[in-house]
Amino acid sequence: MNQEQLTALLRTLLQFGGGIAVGRGWIDADTATALTGALVTLLVTVWGLYVRRNAGLVASAAALPTVKTILADPVTANAIPSAKVQPAE
Repeated sequence: MNQEQLTALLRTLLQFGGGIAVGRGWIDADTATALTGALVTLLVTVWGLYVRRNAGLVASAAALPTVKTILADPVTANAIPSAKVQPAE
């Protein structure tokens, strides 16, 4: 799942939950809108930080068919289940 799909899914789920909360009178529509925006922003930021960690970036590069070999530090190389990623010596 890419970041755009995750954002769309989160926004839809939060709008659904916000609609239920507004319908039951727990919160008003403006509060639901503000909470939805804030939560989507926070969750997408956390997701972006996670996928852009060293191991995530190296794994993405290793998935490209044109990449033959990647030399990485031993910790990162051992974290990636790909024959293309080799520990640098």
